[in-house]
Amino acid sequence: MRNFEIGILPQSCYFAFSPNAQTKTLFLYPTMCGHLYCSDDYYIKRDTFPPLLLVYVCQGTLHLELGEQIYAAHAGQVAFFDCCQPHYYYATDGMEFYYLHFDGPQAHALCQYINRTSGVVIDGPGNRQIHKELADMVQMYEQNGSESVLASSGRIYRMLTLLDNPVLSPQLKKHGDAINRAVRYIRANVGKKITLHELAELAGLSDYYFSHLFKEITGLSPSNFIVYSRIDQAKAMLASSDLTLTQIARQVGYPNSSNLIVQFTDRVGCSPQQFRAEHQGKE
Repeated sequence: MRNFEIGILPQSCYFAFSPNAQTKTLFLYPTMCGHLYCSDDYYIKRDTFPPLLLVYVCQGTLHLELGEQIYAAHAGQVAFFDCCQPHYYYATDGMEFYYLHFDGPQAHALCQYINRTSGVVIDGPGNRQIHKELADMVQMYEQNGSESVLASSGRIYRMLTLLDNPVLSPQLKKHGDAINRAVRYIRANVGKKITLHELAELAGLSDYYFSHLFKEITGLSPSNFIVYSRIDQAKAMLASSDLTLTQIARQVGYPNSSNLIVQFTDRVGCSPQQFRAEHQGKE
């Protein structure tokens, strides 16, 4: 389809999809994709929009505001965020980009995870391949082609896998190995007490510099990253096991279920019991 909205130039194209109920239940699925050429009149401002948005910037700059946070994605960079939150983005004159709106089971949780570990604007080694995946997808639909639901879902998962690579991002080149060691240590030891000094020593940095660098790279302080790693592990246990909350709490580093419930509810927006009921089909 050709798009002639304000700020979108005539050579642009986009394609919209209407997945059935089974697809929405089982797969990550595209709702819209396209290749846009823009003038500086182009902008989108919404309080909420159901799908996620993945953008690869070919030329120019995409300016993005998410709540009080401001970002800029330049040529060769990827922007990835959840459109359920208030968002406003606009273009510089001459901007060209590929985009994909998608949704599906756990899609929003995956977006949160990637934003925590890789950022909203990503400058990683997988960006060229993401560009190719998006371009191939748009070209296929331009030529009246199609792909199976499973193939589309696989394409989305491939791109998410390419985004989940903060260790190789250029932001990490100087101290990538040090932060990588700390991140891996946290994920492997969520059930233990982990101190800032312990992580800084592992990285070979001072406590202050490690804390500053860690937050700059991951978007979270070391203590918050530890909490989110524990919550991620708790989610997996709630969805795939019959362990009690007390057992799960102890395995992810909390002395009792009350601590887990408070941290989980604050960050996930529902209690562990509600999360388990939804993901295991239990009342």
